[in-house]
Amino acid sequence: MHEDEQVSRQYPVAEDMPMQQRVWCFERVGWYVLVVIVLLALAGLFGNGPLSDALAMSPDGRVQVAYQRISRSGTSDHLRITVRGTPGQPVRLLLGGNLLREASIEMLQPEPEKSLSQGQSLLLQLGTSEDGIATLYLTVRSDFIGTLEGLVSAGQGSAVHFSTFLFP
Repeated sequence: MHEDEQVSRQYPVAEDMPMQQRVWCFERVGWYVLVVIVLLALAGLFGNGPLSDALAMSPDGRVQVAYQRISRSGTSDHLRITVRGTPGQPVRLLLGGNLLREASIEMLQPEPEKSLSQGQSLLLQLGTSEDGIATLYLTVRSDFIGTLEGLVSAGQGSAVHFSTFLFP
């Protein structure tokens, strides 16, 4: 910029160049903030992306839950629950937490051999594959806003606690 462009003028329009430079600086910072927000959204900060994908495992490594740690209220979320058991023997899986009270299960694949209500939890019996692994795919939807807690247990020492935060 030329030095005469830095000086405030009165003709043809009254200018306040120091104020105008502050406005330009503020505008530039605003653009950078918007770019950062868009990049974080694309990375999954607000749901469905690498920042949102999570994997929780029980202390003994028998139960594993893949879920979204951040999601939006009213959207469908997918959970993948993997349980290691004895080959050819069914495994029992207990699903609990306010996840079941505040969200509705839209899909449950494969169909469990048995499903029972146990208090405010759901007890499922799943068949295992030849290598002793049972995988359950769940699709849940909730209009809740806030944190939903989930519990998946396949017995003593094989429990996984996880939580999902739902944005409005």
